[in-house]
Amino acid sequence: MMQNKDYIDSLNVEENIVLATQVSSLPYSKQYLEKISKILGIHSLMHRYPLQLSGGQLKRISICKAMLKQSTIILCDEPTGSLHQDQANEVMQLLQKLSQQSLVIVVSHDKELLKDYCDDVLTLEKGKLLGTISSDQSIYTEPIKHCFYPILYYPMRQLIYQRNKLLFLFLFQWIVILAFFSIVTGMNGILDVINQSENSAVNAYIMTIEKKDNSYFETYIQNDMIANISYDYYLDALSFYNDANQISALISVLPISTTHIRLSKGRLPFNNEEVVISYSLYEELNYPSTLQLKYSGTSQTIEIVGVLEKDIFSTNEIYFLSSIKNNYPELKDDYTLVIEAKNQYTRELYQYLEEDYIVYSEVIERVDNYQALLDIAKLVAYVFVGISFFISLLLISIVESIIYFERKHDVAYLLSLGMNKSRLLLLSLLEAVLLGIVMASGGCIIAGVFYYYMNEILILKEVIGFSLSLEKIIISQYDFFILIFIIYMLMCILSVMLPIRTMMHVNKIDVLREE
Repeated sequence: MMQNKDYIDSLNVEENIVLATQVSSLPYSKQYLEKISKILGIHSLMHRYPLQLSGGQLKRISICKAMLKQSTIILCDEPTGSLHQDQANEVMQLLQKLSQQSLVIVVSHDKELLKDYCDDVLTLEKGKLLGTISSDQSIYTEPIKHCFYPILYYPMRQLIYQRNKLLFLFLFQWIVILAFFSIVTGMNGILDVINQSENSAVNAYIMTIEKKDNSYFETYIQNDMIANISYDYYLDALSFYNDANQISALISVLPISTTHIRLSKGRLPFNNEEVVISYSLYEELNYPSTLQLKYSGTSQTIEIVGVLEKDIFSTNEIYFLSSIKNNYPELKDDYTLVIEAKNQYTRELYQYLEEDYIVYSEVIERVDNYQALLDIAKLVAYVFVGISFFISLLLISIVESIIYFERKHDVAYLLSLGMNKSRLLLLSLLEAVLLGIVMASGGCIIAGVFYYYMNEILILKEVIGFSLSLEKIIISQYDFFILIFIIYMLMCILSVMLPIRTMMHVNKIDVLREE
């Protein structure tokens, strides 16, 4: 029984009482605990915390701990030092009862109190004990069977007790996780849109080539990667009107392979009097059903039979069947060939033709340009995330150091109870793991709610053209959340190592003496 504070603030009365027994791996009975707590008058206080109790009640808890542990020797350091006379007498009476089954040694400056309750009183003077022991009574004790207690409630109680300090730390970490999640899923969404645009664009497999000497093509070139080849035509010479207003749009022909083309409505053309237009042009013209084609003084009504699916890179486009070229032989361009690649060889063919020709592919070059910008954005984002996590590690370390500095009495108290350092370190690591789980779980839950809200309720794709996207990293699309858990487990474990090692090497006697 220590003179001051032989308890841990974060544990309630019952947990403080059983802790000493559990640290020593001694068996105890809950029925016996209930019995002695009633005898000591603290049964109704078992779920309260030490800071809610008076000095006399705390002394009763200390006596209850000693009785539950059933120690053969009980050392009491000034057990009545902070109590008034009535409380002091009450404590000494309880210790006197306890001495019937254990050897109770009391150190006190109150000589009168000791004479009233103790069998023998020795005086320490100039380093020597003066006085005699009147009787020599042996106490028989049975061998004790030890049992192991995990004491898992200790780290959980510590986190709950420190909740006010940890709340702002949690909020900061959750913001970091949400920012990281937004960057990663946003970039994945943009990449998905770019890839989808590349794969479903009307001219995904189309490229044009010109000779480097600007001469015309007398014949078609041959290559196994080519699905179709023809001369280009100046179809931009055709003029389109809607309600007497001329339309500014790219005029082209559909490729031979059309299985990759996605339509938001309608169908593909069957003849040269039908066209497919882009969604952006369809919206701009207020959803027309026909257009007027004018060329060389002639006018023709063209039916809009299909509208391309909305695309983030969509521009004003009008597409005919390739047979439209037969109607305008004078628009043929002998200096340019239009090549349609077999879909699995598009980029290979593009790179192959670059060696001998001037090659242009709207889709490939657009995708490459956006990919380059995205790579720069990725680099900036990863630097930001790296700095954020480094700051997070520092912040966690600072908070943990402050908490352990404030808990140095708890550490010294546990060591004084007989807890070995390896077990204390293990409990501290478990506390760090629980801290990491709370941080990671809270951040992932917030990120998941944000993900659902942006994609399902706000419908981000309709607002800015792409959705947040979770992509597989190693095993599944949920690898991001596993990664967050691993990162925060490691950060919390690293941040707790230094303060706990420092606390375990302090002089526990000096710490326990501090007020």
